[in-house]
Amino acid sequence: MRHEPNAGTELKISDLSRLTGVPVSTLRVWGERGLLTPRVTPAGYRIYNQDHVKQAADIKRLRTLQGLSIAAIKAALPGNDASGHANAVTSGNEPDANATNSVGARLRSLRQARKLTIREVANQTGIPQSVLASIERTSLGVQIPEGKTLASFYGVTLTSLMATPLTEHNKEVISSSDGGQVLPTLGKGLRIEQLATGRDMMDCQRWFIEPGVNSHGAYSHDGEEFVYVLFGEFKITVEETRVHHLRQGESIYFKSNWKHSWSNPGQTTTVLIWVNTPPSF
Repeated sequence: MRHEPNAGTELKISDLSRLTGVPVSTLRVWGERGLLTPRVTPAGYRIYNQDHVKQAADIKRLRTLQGLSIAAIKAALPGNDASGHANAVTSGNEPDANATNSVGARLRSLRQARKLTIREVANQTGIPQSVLASIERTSLGVQIPEGKTLASFYGVTLTSLMATPLTEHNKEVISSSDGGQVLPTLGKGLRIEQLATGRDMMDCQRWFIEPGVNSHGAYSHDGEEFVYVLFGEFKITVEETRVHHLRQGESIYFKSNWKHSWSNPGQTTTVLIWVNTPPSF
């Protein structure tokens, strides 16, 4: 799903912490040291946007993997002026969580249609209230296992939740060489192109999985699926014990109701075709 430029999704410091895995206290220190420059409201609240997510992830990488000092990180980060102070991050192409077709708006609509509070959904799904509230507000940071849990809870598929529904006038889809409709992110380092789908047919998707990215746990659903590796490596574990390490040109077919988890164990981005039938992903 492609998003037009807009005013930007506003993130609280707790949202930024959830999306990056950086503690709130650390984010505050980075702000005080000039590494992150949020917008501050008259009431003193720090407001971030999606560009800050990437910026915080870059800082985390430089600190943990390369062991750079604060001063060295200031010099290394793009957008810093000569005095070493980070320039304010401006909005780019962030998804608008208030848009009718955004993931957050759809989840909010589904919850309200069932007259449930966020607390009640949290109690019934096991997903923390703070995560549910953040997803509804920002449409960001949905991982596959929690996305599948929410989709199943509301009686829809993850694909229908994430992608713009096809209408009666565009069910015949021809994908160009540029790719298909891009689904909103289901985690950093994962890109999914929706090549075709139909209510009574199948989901056809092309996945791009960066090195080290994984499914964050196992999940299952109805139907059958087929995966064909176009490039790179793909490791998939079925029913917790059957581990398959696929490489370019190899494929796997299995029942979707068998719990499965996956990862890219290689050093390059994995590209694969993933087909689900019926469209129950």
